[in-house]
Amino acid sequence: MKTEARKAASEQWSANPAGTNHAAAPEGTKEFYDQMTSSRYRLQPWLPNLLRSWVPSGRVLEIGCGAGTDHSVIAGIARDTVAIDLAERGARLTQARLKLEGRPGVAQVADAECMPFPDESFDGVYSFGVLHHTDHPEQAVAEMWRVMRPGATFMVALYHKHSTFAAQKALTYLIGMRWRSQSWRDYLPELEYGAAQLKDRPLVRLYSRGSAKQLFSRFCDVRVTVEHPSLRGYLLPRWLRPFGWYVIVTGRR
Repeated sequence: MKTEARKAASEQWSANPAGTNHAAAPEGTKEFYDQMTSSRYRLQPWLPNLLRSWVPSGRVLEIGCGAGTDHSVIAGIARDTVAIDLAERGARLTQARLKLEGRPGVAQVADAECMPFPDESFDGVYSFGVLHHTDHPEQAVAEMWRVMRPGATFMVALYHKHSTFAAQKALTYLIGMRWRSQSWRDYLPELEYGAAQLKDRPLVRLYSRGSAKQLFSRFCDVRVTVEHPSLRGYLLPRWLRPFGWYVIVTGRR
């Protein structure tokens, strides 16, 4: 049975799969997927190479596939792929993209906290901007451990608590707090496209580099880096990079 947070997440990303707001072409067409890819990697120009450098050649799982932009990159490298999403629309769009591109792989609706896969099923697990929306991130991480083979690797991106973007959101909230009865818990999800129009908004957690690393303390060789979306085509200057919006965690089982 879905919790309130799961229901809110499902509603949010059923209405607004990540990146679809940047595509004007008819949904499901090649142009639609091309527009999403172009906009995503224009905002995050460091991501394609980062992703390609990580993807193992075996069987790879993506948790929270959205409309399949990153999964297309993964499916072009890995021998076999599986994508899951809490929202049916995201899973459907990803499956349609795989078919359109002639790539093997399966996309399905599933819950990261209770995944329908046998133990030690995957050589790699990827998740970008998803686990900080779950009710119990530690349970999702335990599920990652369970479905990963010994020696399998992972790459996960979480929202960064000590980022310039989080600081800007907090300042905006504090300035306007006098005129709103809205809690920080309800205000923060407005950073997600379309969430402000929903009655129930998705849960959003923020992680420091330390707390992100601690979340994956069961794994080996855990490393944490920080990245940030480009601003009008420009990346943050080097001295501000540690305060980027994404905490990216890698490691192995």
